[in-house]
Amino acid sequence: MKKIILLLAFLLVCQNQFMAQIIIGPVETYKATFTRHDDYVPGNIAYANTTLTLEIKTGATAPQFNSFPPNSITSKDYAFPSFVTSSQVTYVKVTFNDLVSPSLFSGYYPLSTVVGSHTTISDPNMIVYDPYPGKYGYGVDIYCNAPNQYTIRVTKFLCHICIRPPVSKNGNLQSDNTVLVPNPSMGFSELYYTAEDKETISINVVDINGKVVRAYTTDIEAGLNKLPIDLKNSLGGTYVVQWKSSIGKSGTLKLIKNK
Repeated sequence: MKKIILLLAFLLVCQNQFMAQIIIGPVETYKATFTRHDDYVPGNIAYANTTLTLEIKTGATAPQFNSFPPNSITSKDYAFPSFVTSSQVTYVKVTFNDLVSPSLFSGYYPLSTVVGSHTTISDPNMIVYDPYPGKYGYGVDIYCNAPNQYTIRVTKFLCHICIRPPVSKNGNLQSDNTVLVPNPSMGFSELYYTAEDKETISINVVDINGKVVRAYTTDIEAGLNKLPIDLKNSLGGTYVVQWKSSIGKSGTLKLIKNK
């Protein structure tokens, strides 16, 4: 019996020593700073008198939110775990607190992290149908002006800017290695596009009635790029994804969203 008691005591001491060596320290993070600095002031027709909420998520980390009021140069920080690698796509989503339509929000779009690049979002969900002064919408440009430093510019557009032309049927310049994954999808796919060099690519997603349901422009680097196609808030059915690169390449791909 004494031997059994001594053995149990020995095991307990060893376990305590082992657990004492498992020290969970603070998770190291890196900081990204976003500053809202609009080009237009009150009184200008393009002035955006609305609060912008910017949602950022990278990899499998939880999304982070900050709000940026109008008519104010406001900076906010986002802290990300250091284990997030440069190969993981950073996504951005914007929401506006508009007086007429208090919940205008975009889909998720890729945030370009290359210094000197722009991510431009012009989402049909950010259009307001107001009897007076008429239809208007918001556009957002996010400029990477230094490592982990971004400037946000919000612009209000009148109705003639809000209307976009239907998708082109000419896909003869389409690259063979440009594909949609997955397709069909449950609401979120990615456009796999291989760039020859630094390019700017524009994407429109159009439903069967010719209505643009998603639209954005972003700067990309040479190599394989994965560009999100977010249809989570759209009905099931057939869509056409149109893409066009600044070097002249373009194409269209059919995308099926399951109901």
